[in-house]
Amino acid sequence: MAVNRVARWSYIAGGFVVLLVALCGLFYYKWSGAIRTVSGVRALGRWSGTAEGLTTGGVLRESLFYLRRIWIALVYGLLIGAAVRAFVSPRRVAELLGWGGPVRRQLAAGLAGTPLMLCSCCITPIFQSVYERGARLGSALAVMLASPGLNPAALLLTALLFPPTLAVARLAAALLAVFGLAPLIERTVAAGLVTDGRFGAVTDDAGPYSARDVVVRFARALSHLTLQTVPLIVAGVLLSSLILPRAVELSSWAGVLAVILIAAVGVLVALPTFFEIPLGMLFLGLGVPGAAAAILVAGPLVNLPSLLILARETRPRVAIAAALGVWVLAAAAGLVAAA
Repeated sequence: MAVNRVARWSYIAGGFVVLLVALCGLFYYKWSGAIRTVSGVRALGRWSGTAEGLTTGGVLRESLFYLRRIWIALVYGLLIGAAVRAFVSPRRVAELLGWGGPVRRQLAAGLAGTPLMLCSCCITPIFQSVYERGARLGSALAVMLASPGLNPAALLLTALLFPPTLAVARLAAALLAVFGLAPLIERTVAAGLVTDGRFGAVTDDAGPYSARDVVVRFARALSHLTLQTVPLIVAGVLLSSLILPRAVELSSWAGVLAVILIAAVGVLVALPTFFEIPLGMLFLGLGVPGAAAAILVAGPLVNLPSLLILARETRPRVAIAAALGVWVLAAAAGLVAAA
């Protein structure tokens, strides 16, 4: 019995170390890059980057540009998602993201997703893992939306580079998406859609306990998530690369119509972290602040790859509701900024 107890805690510790190492690596990568970017903007007083690689050069070149920008973050997302899937029991996930009242659940999920600062594509493996391991859909969606939407560095850059109206509109829309839209989708179109944690291997904190079991379980979880998410991400990026170059053309349309169309484009296109910033500045320079606000809101929150994964993991109607909800929030933010 004592031997089993020691082995059990060794197994749990091994899983915890894998998860902790992946999280520490992600935080160092994302936060150090974010601090450098913010410091550069504050020192220069302007944005020195460009989104040209996403809007010129054809579908293949734009897709490769995007994938080169996100692959490290995507790897971290896969590693963290695999660690959650392999080593965190549904009971533990439910305790963190599924227990208590709706306010507590959404707050915990929002706080869990915000510091990750992953883009919409890269957060999907983590969304899939926490949802399949027992989190309620509203909580899992909040993690998925908070990571790109409440990215602290992106919000700070927006405040530094854009008029206050746009910065406030972006923050308000992101908060509504995480704490309003996510639970609304769970209670309406996703009513009756549940998960019971039968998607991974462990159902509690018990064994098997050997070091080999730790490695094998993690490798299986990682391969499963990679096969489940990466093909859809690549397909979604290819499709979104057909859409993004048309956004600049749409900005020349009549004011309200431009905002509505740019919000729709922002829902579908795949943007790396921070790349909504140069696009928003482009629209602002063209004299369409409403379009700038719309892309600042919709661009980070969701995209076609993440919606495809959401539809596969839940139901197509859930992905459609998420897309429509983000579109409404982005359009409303744009119309407020344009007023």
